[in-house]
Amino acid sequence: MAKTTRLIGSQRQAVRNLAQVRNPGLSRPSRPFGISRTGILISEGLRPALQQTHLILDPSRHSPAIQYSPFTSSPCCSDGGTSKGSHPPKWQAPVEESLNQRPVLVVGAGNIGRRVALVWASHGRPVTIYDISPDALRSATEYITDNLGGYCTDRGSHPGHVCTTTELRTATTTSGHPEHNAAGAVTAQEYTRAPWLAIECLPESLPLKTAVLALLERSLPSDCILASNSSSLTTAEMAAEGPLNHPHRLLNTHYFIPPRNRMVELMSSGATHPAIFSFLAGQMRRVGFAPVIVPSGIQSRGFVFNRIWAACKRETLAVLAEGVARPGDVDALFRDFFHAEKGPCERMDEVGLDTVARVEQHDLERRPELASEAALAWLRKNYIEVGTLGEKSGDGLFTAEERDRLRERHHLDRYKDVEETSGA
Repeated sequence: MAKTTRLIGSQRQAVRNLAQVRNPGLSRPSRPFGISRTGILISEGLRPALQQTHLILDPSRHSPAIQYSPFTSSPCCSDGGTSKGSHPPKWQAPVEESLNQRPVLVVGAGNIGRRVALVWASHGRPVTIYDISPDALRSATEYITDNLGGYCTDRGSHPGHVCTTTELRTATTTSGHPEHNAAGAVTAQEYTRAPWLAIECLPESLPLKTAVLALLERSLPSDCILASNSSSLTTAEMAAEGPLNHPHRLLNTHYFIPPRNRMVELMSSGATHPAIFSFLAGQMRRVGFAPVIVPSGIQSRGFVFNRIWAACKRETLAVLAEGVARPGDVDALFRDFFHAEKGPCERMDEVGLDTVARVEQHDLERRPELASEAALAWLRKNYIEVGTLGEKSGDGLFTAEERDRLRERHHLDRYKDVEETSGA
């Protein structure tokens, strides 16, 4: 039965029951909860509809109404966060034995978030996926249901329990599928099973990411690592942008397109506790990721690979916009020269053309000398403005049918190792 619950200040939220998803191993609590403090919502696909609801938090009326677990960070930095004159903040690694009960929290159930969740859940680890959109969570559930078992079978591992939720309190203070006592209240033991790692996988918006990370920082245990999956924004920028009081727990973890790609780039917020890198890299290797750590003291916009990939994307879009070649021609040349399975156009369709445009816009604002305005305008006019976003929408630079044919070709036509030409 629906009821109204007081959440933040005078803001109220209707609580509604959602049907159990088709896989009993994937459970979903039932209360939707907005987390944006800037008026930007997580699920970009549902933004127009959700902006008509009351799921947006007003920062001027935000109060610590959430029940924090006994070891949750304080909203202020009076306990030795980053205030001037304070001692360097300390971070204590989570107890190893607790990681089988404490989940990895993935915030954002989109194309990348669900893939990151799948790999973390592939070695018996519990995972919670949080989003304010039931539709996004339903789609993520279907993806994980269809792929997690096969992925584990191929690697000889066992799947962990995956939960999806639209309730922030459940996501940040419990195991994601909280136990209740006879009176219907969450058990005290549940509050010791809050996430040890939170990964935001949200659209490339600095205000959005900063606001969400600030809210997570206040809601999660003090030993929980906060990670941004941004492909172009640094956590140093985020720490400077908004009310993040504990940047020593914050870092960039840039995943590509798992599970196909296993590499992850790690980079400091400029204040990340040194012990986090070795601890997190070790946990990543256990589930099959291959971390690459940017050296301490270096801030690299685009990290490592994306600085190289950005130039490839930019020139590809320019070639297409100028009519020099078609997507199929560009990718055929790329595959032939590099003996690659996929070319840049197919990769951009996988990432999402809207994400490609946002990243390029961000790079252009920081580096006007890139002069990519014409290619960016072409991409927006011919694809983004008509809803042709790539794999997430069906058609993109390639149509859905063309991509199906390409996948079949990739399966049948594997490149053999060849001897490189000397001096090439």
